[in-house]
Amino acid sequence: MRRAMAMATVLAMLCLQGARGLAEEWTSSNRTAAAPKGPRKEAVPAANKTPKPAVKSKVIESAAEVELVNGTGDIDQEGTCESSIKKYCKDVEAGESRLANCIFHEMMEEKKGNSEGEIPTECKKEVKSFLKKRTANINQDPALAKACKEDAGKFCKDLAVSTEPGKVITCLMDKKQDLMPKCKKMIVKRQMDAANTIDADAPLLEDCKEDLDTICSDVLEKRRQCLVDNRARVSWTCQSRLFKENAERSDDWRLSARLFQSCYNDKMRFCKDVEAGGSRVKDCLEDNREKSGFSSVCKEQVDKMIQARAQNFMLDHDLKTGCKEDIEKLCQYEKDIAKDLQTDDASVINCLQDFREELLTSSCKKQVHKTIQRDAADIRFNAPLLNACIDDRATFCKDVPPGDARVIRCLQDNRASLSFSCRATLFDQEVMMAESIDFQVPLKKACEAVLQKHCADVDHTHGLAIECLLDHTDDEATSTECKREIKHLQLKSSEDYRLNYRLQRACELDVDQLCPDACDKFSYDVCGGKVYQCLSDKESEIQSQVCKKELFRYQQQETKDYQLDKPLADSCKDDVKKFCSDIPKGDDFGRVHECLYDHIEELTDQCRVQEQKIQKLKAKDVRLQPGVMQACSEEISLVCKGIQPGNGRILDCLIANLESSDYSPACQEKTKKILAKQEKDFSLNYQLATSCRKNAKELCADKQGKGHRDAAVLNCLVENEPSLDDTCSSQVSKLLRNALWAYRPGAMLTSACDADANACKSQLKRPGKIGKIGLCLTQKMLNGKDLNADCKKLVVLAAPSESKAIFEENLTKSDIMEKLASFQKAAVEMTSNGLKLTGWVAFAGIGALSILLVAGAYFLYQRYNGNKRPYTMVMKQGDV
Repeated sequence: MRRAMAMATVLAMLCLQGARGLAEEWTSSNRTAAAPKGPRKEAVPAANKTPKPAVKSKVIESAAEVELVNGTGDIDQEGTCESSIKKYCKDVEAGESRLANCIFHEMMEEKKGNSEGEIPTECKKEVKSFLKKRTANINQDPALAKACKEDAGKFCKDLAVSTEPGKVITCLMDKKQDLMPKCKKMIVKRQMDAANTIDADAPLLEDCKEDLDTICSDVLEKRRQCLVDNRARVSWTCQSRLFKENAERSDDWRLSARLFQSCYNDKMRFCKDVEAGGSRVKDCLEDNREKSGFSSVCKEQVDKMIQARAQNFMLDHDLKTGCKEDIEKLCQYEKDIAKDLQTDDASVINCLQDFREELLTSSCKKQVHKTIQRDAADIRFNAPLLNACIDDRATFCKDVPPGDARVIRCLQDNRASLSFSCRATLFDQEVMMAESIDFQVPLKKACEAVLQKHCADVDHTHGLAIECLLDHTDDEATSTECKREIKHLQLKSSEDYRLNYRLQRACELDVDQLCPDACDKFSYDVCGGKVYQCLSDKESEIQSQVCKKELFRYQQQETKDYQLDKPLADSCKDDVKKFCSDIPKGDDFGRVHECLYDHIEELTDQCRVQEQKIQKLKAKDVRLQPGVMQACSEEISLVCKGIQPGNGRILDCLIANLESSDYSPACQEKTKKILAKQEKDFSLNYQLATSCRKNAKELCADKQGKGHRDAAVLNCLVENEPSLDDTCSSQVSKLLRNALWAYRPGAMLTSACDADANACKSQLKRPGKIGKIGLCLTQKMLNGKDLNADCKKLVVLAAPSESKAIFEENLTKSDIMEKLASFQKAAVEMTSNGLKLTGWVAFAGIGALSILLVAGAYFLYQRYNGNKRPYTMVMKQGDV
C-alpha cells in the first residue's frame, strides 16, 4: 500500500510538471520569442518620463492604418504593470507584444494556481485592454502582421479596408490550413489567447456585446462560457460567431480552454508524443478515454467535444477535411444549409452516412465509419436518435447511464412502446449498425480475444468479421460473455432480415421478386421474421447462389435455437413453456425443436404448423440438425466420406449404415430417431417427398394433412406401388428396406410384419440387434415359410431392383450362376477388418448367397446324375 501511494505521489508530481510544460507550450512565444535582442533598457523614472512619439503601422494593406499602442505595440513598461514586469519579465525586451505576452502568461498561471505571486488588478486591466486593441486590427499586432504579410496578400487582398474588428485576422483563420508555417504558428497563438480570455477576441466582443451586457452582466471572468451556456438565449449574431469560432478551433485542443485545462495530465500520460494541431491530440484523447487511469474530468470534456462533433461536421476537423470532396459532390445541399444556419445541425453527417457506399475517397470512408462507431456507442453522440427519442429515453431509460450502447439497448428492449419517430429512427440506425463489428460495441468488447485469434485478418466491414465471429461461437475458447453477446446479436437480427447485413444485401433482388408482400422494406419497423420464412418456403426459386448461402447460415442458427425463428417463437411461446420448460434457453442444439416434435399432436395449431416447417427444413440437410452433427460428426466423416451434404444425402447414408460397428450409441440413437420420423411422416424424407410429390398428389390426396404424421401417405404409396413413377418407387422401396432392417414393433409403416417379426424374436439370440428381424423375414421367404400376405408384400417391395430382376427374368443355369455371383460380389464390402456385409446390401446379399448355394447344389446334382440337358428356370413374380 505504501509503495502504491509513493508511486501515485511521484506520478502526480510528474503530471504537475507535465501540466506546466503544456502551459509553456501554448505561450512559447511569450518567453522564447521575447528574448532580448540586446541589453535591456533601464526603466525611466516616472518624473522624467517624456511623451512617446506616435508610430504608425500599416504592414497589411487590407487593414486600416493604426497608431501603435505606446509607440511600440506593447504595454507600457513604466505603467501599472511595472512591478510585475520587473518580477516576471525582467529579461524580456519591450515591443511587439512581448511584455504583454509575458504578463498574460503569468495571469494564466495565477488562474491555475501555479503562480508564485499576484498580478495587480490594474495591470490585468491594462493587459486585457491591450489584447482587445491588438485583436481588433492586425496592424496593431506587428509580430503577427510581419509573419502573415505574404499570406494576407495572397488570401485577404480583396478585403475592403474597414473598421470591422479583426477582419483580416478572421480571414487568415479561415485559411489556416493553407498558411505558411510562420504565419500559421502565430495565428494559433492568437487563437490560444482568445480561447483563454474573451478580451483577446475582438470579433466575439463586437457580435455579443449586447448579450454580454444583458445575459452575462454579472459574470466577470468566464464570460465566454456564460455565452456558451446560454446559447439558446443569445442573439442570432452572437450564436453565429460562437459557432464560427468553434469550427475554426476544432483542429487544436489548445484552443478549447476547458479541454486544455481539464486534460493536461491525461495528454501527458496517454498522448505525450502526439503533436498538437490537425486534431491529433483530440483524437488521441478520444481513443484513450475509456482506459484505466484516464481522469473523469477529462473524459467529461472529451465526451462533450464528441457530442459537439456529432451535432455538426464543421466541428469535426477530421471529417471536415477528409470528406471535403465527397461533401461537395454528394451533400452540397446539406452543407449550404449548415453554412447558412451556422449552428448545430447534423444533416451533413447524416447525408454522408446515407451515401456511405458511394463515398469517393478512402479518407472520407474512414471518417464516416468513425462517426457511426460513435453513434453506436453512445446515444449522446447519435444526433438523429438523441433528438428523436428525448421523451422516450426519459420515460423508459432515465436511470440508464450513457455509454457502451446501454441506452440504445434499453430503447431496443422497449421497442413496442416507443413513439413512432423514435422507433423509426432506432430501426434506421440498427440497419446501419448491422454492417460492421465496429458498430456492435458490447459484442466487439466481449469477443476481442476471439476476433484477435480467428478474425485478425478479416475485414470489419460488410458483416465479414461478424460472420467470422459467428463461425467460432461454439469454440471452447469462446468466453461465456462473448457467447452471450453473440446470442443478443442473433436475437435482434432474427427480428428482421434487414438487420442481417449480408443476407439483406445478398437476397435483395430475390426478396423483391419472391416476397414483395412479406414486409414493406421501406417501413421503419421490424417484420418479425416474415421474410426469412418466405425465403425458406421458396428456397427452390431463389436465383442468387449467394442468397442461398446466406439463407442457409440463418437456417443453421434457427434450427439450433428456436428463439431465432421469430414466427415459431411467437407461435410456440405457451407450448414451449408447457412441454419444454426444463430445456435451458439459448444454444440448446435443437433440443426444443425435438421436444416440440415429440408433442406434435398436442401442440396448438399455430405452433404445430411452424414446427412442421422446421422439421421439413431439417430433413433436407444434416447440417440443420445440430444434435445429429454433434453426436455423429466422426461417423459422418468415416462412413459417409465423399458424400456431399444437402438433399438428404448424408441422412440417407447414416441410415443405410445404421448397423455399423463404427457407430457410437449416441449417433445410433439419433439416426434411429431420424428413421422413425421418416416412417411416420412422408414430408420428413426429403428425397422421397421430392420424388413422390406428384404421385402423392394424384394418388393420395385424401391422405394429406395429418396423414403426413401417421404414415397414411406412405401406406397409400405402398398400396399403389405399381402406379408409381420409377423414381418414387425406388424411394419407397429404399424406405421400406431401411424400416425392415431397423424394424421397430408397432411402427406404422411396417405394422403388417409385427406378427411375423414377433415369431422371429423367439428364434433369435439377439433379436434387438439391427438387421436381425429383417434377415429373419427374408430367410423365411427363402425357405418357403409362410409370411403374412401384407408383410410379404412389404418384403418384396423392399428388395433392391437388382434382386427383383433375378426373379423376374427367364435365365439359363449359367446366367443365374453368373448374375448371382456378380450380385454377391457387389454386396460384399472390403474393410480394414475383413469382409463385412452392410445394410440392406447384406439383406439382399444373404438372399443372393442362399439362392446361389441352392442353384449350385442343383447344378452339381444334375452333373452327378449325368443329366446334361439344358433347362430354363422359371420363378414366379412374388416368389423368392
